[in-house]
Amino acid sequence: MISCKNLSFRYAMGKEPVFSDLSLTVKKGEAVLLMGPSGCGKSTLAYCLAGLYPEYAGELEGEILLEGENLSSYGPSKRSQTVSILFQNPDNQFCMDRVAHEVLFALENINYEGNLQGRTEELLSLAELSHAAESPIYTLSGGMKQKLALCTALATGANMLILDEPFANLDKEACASLSDLLRRMNEQGLTLLVVDHRLDWWKPFLSRIILFEKTGSLDEAAITPEEIWKKREEFTARGLFYDDSWLKDKHPPEILQGAKPMVQAENLTLFHDRKPFLSNLTFEMAQGSVTSLVGSCGSGKTTLLQTIAGIGRCRGKLLIGGRAGLVFQNPRFQFLSLSVEEEILMTLRVAKPKETQEKLKEETESFLVEFGLLEWKEQSPYALSQGQQRRLALLAMLAGDCPLMLLDEPTYAQDERSTRFILELLERRVAQGLTVVMATHDLALAKACSNQMLLLEEGKLRPL
Repeated sequence: MISCKNLSFRYAMGKEPVFSDLSLTVKKGEAVLLMGPSGCGKSTLAYCLAGLYPEYAGELEGEILLEGENLSSYGPSKRSQTVSILFQNPDNQFCMDRVAHEVLFALENINYEGNLQGRTEELLSLAELSHAAESPIYTLSGGMKQKLALCTALATGANMLILDEPFANLDKEACASLSDLLRRMNEQGLTLLVVDHRLDWWKPFLSRIILFEKTGSLDEAAITPEEIWKKREEFTARGLFYDDSWLKDKHPPEILQGAKPMVQAENLTLFHDRKPFLSNLTFEMAQGSVTSLVGSCGSGKTTLLQTIAGIGRCRGKLLIGGRAGLVFQNPRFQFLSLSVEEEILMTLRVAKPKETQEKLKEETESFLVEFGLLEWKEQSPYALSQGQQRRLALLAMLAGDCPLMLLDEPTYAQDERSTRFILELLERRVAQGLTVVMATHDLALAKACSNQMLLLEEGKLRPL
């Protein structure tokens, strides 16, 4: 279906290549899973194979063949009808204002000759988005955006889908539904190349698992699903998720006796565009505790975080015991500067206005070393991988020394090593009095690390 030989890519002349002399073959009808550490170049390779690079960025050497023809000979329309890509961050691929318009736009771009409205309705039903057809895209939850992006990818009728972290923002039920849909489509002949940090939902129908290397033939080190049980040590050595056993040594923090409430809510009602969305919410979060907000896509987890942060409309009692730092589900929306270093410096200048520039630079460098981001300090935050952007956004908020940290899907797009790092960092800060509230679809992580879990369901909230 698609193959590349001696592929090398760099983002600019003189820069180190992201990968070099890479070779890979994906046969028709295969379902191939590509795994590797955050920031290693998996998404970059996906963009190259989809024809987006080097057309829109970077320099590419080597050969990519799509159904036997050189990929560079394909025009955008023909290419998208042969291989379609679902971005890791769906916001980056939307063009229109409303859900149905986005799907129609994709169909019109390939000159779809059938019933446009009928096909749009069919695709939205397939992704369980019929109820949101007229909704503005910006009002959707992260999971619903992920489903819409899949709709637009399927709209092209491509023979191959490249999927970059397709389950990242989805709840368990949505993951199961999407996994089953992709399995059935694969059985009908659709070729899948998937970039993901987790095996879970792919195991039932995978052809091969490829552990990403920056050079050489990726096919030679491929693993079959039957061989997975032998590979735990290799996954661990690479810092990749194998299963949830790594959480066995995690436990909720001990709340100090007499700890004051950091967040108190009573009969709280939250609004979306003047309409009540969540009502009669009553809860309390003690200083030095970890609270997880769980629930299906669109249940209101992000809305509640934003309200606690002071940027959402509400009615009722809501008391906050200190400044809150919010890390968005999409960290790109909160970056304010054009370099990684300056993003941290900006926060520190506000938090420590009397400190010298020299001292602030020293502290910034120390933070960047701790977070594994020092070598990217001069890069734009927007040039980082999704996982690196999430670490940078968390670092920027922690540098502000807020006593309340609000995290929206903090471990999304992270490998096991990075996830463990984030949790251990938060554990140390919580032991010093930090209060953490996080929205997450990772129930195993929430159970292991939280003092309380609050379920948002059908406009209500209840403890689990």
